[in-house]
Amino acid sequence: VYAVDLSDGKTRDLTPLPKVAAQIEGVSHKFPGEILVGLNDRNPQFHDIHRVNLATGERKLVEQNDRFAGFVCDDDYRVRFAQRYTPDGGTEYLRADGDKGWVNFLRIPMEDSGTTNLAGFDKSEQRVYLIDSRGRDTGALKLLDLETGDEQLLAANDKADIRDVILHPTEKTVQAVIFNYLRSEWQTLDKQVGADIEYLKTIAKGEIELADRTLDDKQWIVAFLEDDGPTQYYHFDRTTRKATFLFVNRAALKGLPLVHMQPLVVKSRDGLDLVCYLSLPRSVDPDQNGKPDRPVPLVLNVHGGPWARDSWGYDPECQLLANRGYGVLQVNFRGSSGFGKSFLNAGNREWAAKMHDD
Repeated sequence: VYAVDLSDGKTRDLTPLPKVAAQIEGVSHKFPGEILVGLNDRNPQFHDIHRVNLATGERKLVEQNDRFAGFVCDDDYRVRFAQRYTPDGGTEYLRADGDKGWVNFLRIPMEDSGTTNLAGFDKSEQRVYLIDSRGRDTGALKLLDLETGDEQLLAANDKADIRDVILHPTEKTVQAVIFNYLRSEWQTLDKQVGADIEYLKTIAKGEIELADRTLDDKQWIVAFLEDDGPTQYYHFDRTTRKATFLFVNRAALKGLPLVHMQPLVVKSRDGLDLVCYLSLPRSVDPDQNGKPDRPVPLVLNVHGGPWARDSWGYDPECQLLANRGYGVLQVNFRGSSGFGKSFLNAGNREWAAKMHDD
């Protein structure tokens, strides 16, 4: 973990220790000069939580950890929940009791453990956002009151789990959520944000990603992800509704004969819907509509995981193969993530069987 001085670009190593795994555990607008970092320098098996000063590198122990897989912290840098795995493959969240102890809070069964998790707090810090697939197939967004236990369903999609939750930087209200079935889809819960997204769709092609923004939420840095070119970055002034082009992430890709990636759904041998992506050489698909005018050798490009997925967008391997005359098919086989718990768990004990059939 490094701190970067924005005035001169110099870096400072915040973890000058050999063989240490570090991970950022919390960033808060309330403490712009500090972050929470997990370090396993005391016990390689577990990460202790430290509060680190970005200017000096000084760190202060917040939570010593000897048994948990992870923690959930709030914007005041308090450790509120601990996470551990149960013997049957499920997940358990424990709540800090305020006296350096823990009490059971939420037990997630094995079949939901890959599609259910805590996703942060609202501004009161007495309600927590929860992505939850219990009692349904896909992970939906809920707001859970920690005092009363009341739940409020905020957003859901029948085909895909929630991919991202867009919260206001300081108010912590949900402005939008993003699902990804065939491609990324925004579902806006804030009318102004909805209008802004509709405007941004007229600025450039590609999928819209909110890369960064100011704390007052008036200035955005927006990325437009494409399948046949570099990512474009714009500055967007929400007050004047003006988008100004900044740069592309890889200028060398501009003007190259890249191909489109076509999303499609095919059936597995036993009837599951498999979300796939097809990239074809221009020589057999000059219209780039995903329909070759003659047979073409095909490469099946299988993603790792299996708890991962292929998505639409620029893929250098697909572009290389298509440029050399091969079609490329990417299949989200059973066990791939993002399509609900039934599809995820359909890969259990099928790693060398139906998963390969897919």
